[in-house]
Amino acid sequence: MSKKKDELIIDGKKFASRLIMGTSLYPNLEVLNKSLEASATEIITVSMRRFNQEGEKFFLKGIKSKYTFLPNTAGCFTKKEALLTAELSRESLKTEWIKLELISENEMLLPDPLELFATCEELVKKKFKIFAYCSDDPILCKRLEELGCAAVMPLISPIGSGLGIRNEHNLEIIRSICKGVIIVDAGIGTPSHACKVMELGFDGVLLNSSVARSFDPIQMAMAMNLAVKSGRLSYLSGSIEKTKKAVRSTPFRGKISNF
Repeated sequence: MSKKKDELIIDGKKFASRLIMGTSLYPNLEVLNKSLEASATEIITVSMRRFNQEGEKFFLKGIKSKYTFLPNTAGCFTKKEALLTAELSRESLKTEWIKLELISENEMLLPDPLELFATCEELVKKKFKIFAYCSDDPILCKRLEELGCAAVMPLISPIGSGLGIRNEHNLEIIRSICKGVIIVDAGIGTPSHACKVMELGFDGVLLNSSVARSFDPIQMAMAMNLAVKSGRLSYLSGSIEKTKKAVRSTPFRGKISNF
């Protein structure tokens, strides 16, 4: 194996872990902290619209280790809401990073591609480093990358559904036409889903519900950590070519003749 470090590089910053963790839905701060530690994550998301001043101080004080914070605009439906939330996150957390979420409706919570793109255009001008949460539309992903997003984050199925990959072909196209950082966000249910995403060559996985809502979040966080690492190693190693016919592992040449 190559001794060269396989690091995730975003906005010029290097990270050993390719697993990004959400911080909502956990039963308490103790379980959250232990889950984050078990996941070995270095980047965690924070929902800005759920924070008031006192709640923010309590949450940040309660996080025991040093992480890179990725504030998000969860709960925003319009460009106006998202722009305001982004500015608030920059002011309160002192970061240019923003995970841009713009939801189109309440039932499936699918991202709104038109509002998303228009908001990205504004935030790029304001020098934000955008992590754009979007649908698994290859052309949309490519356009967001060309616009200057720090990372493009397509879903693999509706957020919180745990359904895993619903359109592997689209993901393969996205990975082939996008050359920047592509991180899957939303739809992960099991470690096998995370492993498969990484085997497809994606740069990372962002998840929350699959750990926080599991019966044992700490143990599931450890499983997700191992799954992401395993999938990445598999991708770098190069899997064998698929074939519909059997391929002998033992050649017939030199076989002892029948008597």
